[in-house]
Amino acid sequence: MNLHVACARCQMQIAIVSISDLVLQICIMKCPNNNLALLLILNCGLSLRIGTRSSKLAQTQARQFQELFKQQHNINTEIVPIDALGDKTGVVDKTSTQNLPLAIQGVDFTGALDEALADGVVDVVVHSLKDIPPDNRWRINVDESKIMIGAYLRPRENPLDVLVSKEYQSIQSLPIGATVGSASIRRQAQLLACRPDLEIMNIRGNIDARLAALERGEVDGLILAFAGLNRLGILLDDNTKYKCNPIPADVLLPGAGQGIVAITCRTDDAKTISFLQEIDNHDNRIAATTERSFLDSVDHLSPWSGRPPVAALMSPPAIGDEFWNFRGLLATPDGSRVLTVNETMHCSHCNEVDALKLGREAATNLLKQAGDHFLEDYYKQ
Repeated sequence: MNLHVACARCQMQIAIVSISDLVLQICIMKCPNNNLALLLILNCGLSLRIGTRSSKLAQTQARQFQELFKQQHNINTEIVPIDALGDKTGVVDKTSTQNLPLAIQGVDFTGALDEALADGVVDVVVHSLKDIPPDNRWRINVDESKIMIGAYLRPRENPLDVLVSKEYQSIQSLPIGATVGSASIRRQAQLLACRPDLEIMNIRGNIDARLAALERGEVDGLILAFAGLNRLGILLDDNTKYKCNPIPADVLLPGAGQGIVAITCRTDDAKTISFLQEIDNHDNRIAATTERSFLDSVDHLSPWSGRPPVAALMSPPAIGDEFWNFRGLLATPDGSRVLTVNETMHCSHCNEVDALKLGREAATNLLKQAGDHFLEDYYKQ
């Protein structure tokens, strides 16, 4: 995001990092022609290029970040839509419960945006945190660390999943043999754990593509994130034709990072990193760090070649309480076995180091419960 201009009077090269800085201390004190120098700087068109997926939800989140950033910095911003591979195939593909959905098939919602960021096409990228893969599967950083999560935006939306249906209010109220749409292996496993009679249909693509399948009658219900529905205004729309009911976490534990918007940037872009630190939310960073530490550790330490169904939720203390509460889950893809772990962290230890430690320890404990053969019938080495 750096830019250089030359002083009109002395030709000194000026490094411009922000309109608000104006580098007055560097050049204007040394250049008598102050007005002309200022005019040249203001005409340079310095801007922050914000990369995002082209879906409605992604665009909405990008605009929210754009407004937050502009409140603090007098810098032009531009939203740059980028098509992700996972958005290009809104295919409805009916499969048996033994087939492996998006995570296993390698459907990618971040790769094209990661490459655009690393190549300097954009300066930051706005993501739903749950779309960012575990560290050891984050392809752009395999050989060297090129990009990083620079900020977690406030507030965190409700992290729960929602049953969206024309008729049914809850998972329990669905008829025997009902068809439910979800391409998430985490959701599929937990759905089948509580309702093994359900037929699961893999539905790829953005929220609009999934709602279209519901409208066509191809499914009796969809499982979608509360956060996305709320940001698009669907949950607040009194005229909506869908019943949208949150699913309790003890029935369907959310994915790591669900409800949090994350901003990525290049690891060598010090000024942008500094900007993002100003808008980073501490509580969301603690929750995200714990949940992703758990996800990364399970994914990295597990003896299976495939990516297992994993869920995680780090909740801040309730009013009057002093402890954060963490819940983690590991399941078989067919939901026949579900393992859970619960941990707490006192407010006095509310920092990234302890959050990382808690996530790793919870993952280690859960993998000990699972043993080496937990998923051997599903994923072969």
